[in-house]
Amino acid sequence: MIIARLNWNTPLYKVDEFVTKFRNKYKNRKIRIDIKLTQTKCFIYLFRRLH
Repeated sequence: MIIARLNWNTPLYKVDEFVTKFRNKYKNRKIRIDIKLTQTKCFIYLFRRLH
C-alpha cells in the first residue's frame, strides 16, 4: 500500500492528474485508489486488489 498525503491547499485538479498518471502507468495491474478528503489533509491510498 502506498499513501500519499497532500496539504489542504492542493488543488483538486492536481490530485486528479496524479491519480490519472498513476492509473495509466499501471493499467494492467489491479490497483484500487481511495481518496479521503478532510478539512486539513488529502490522503490518497493506493493498494493492489488480490481478487
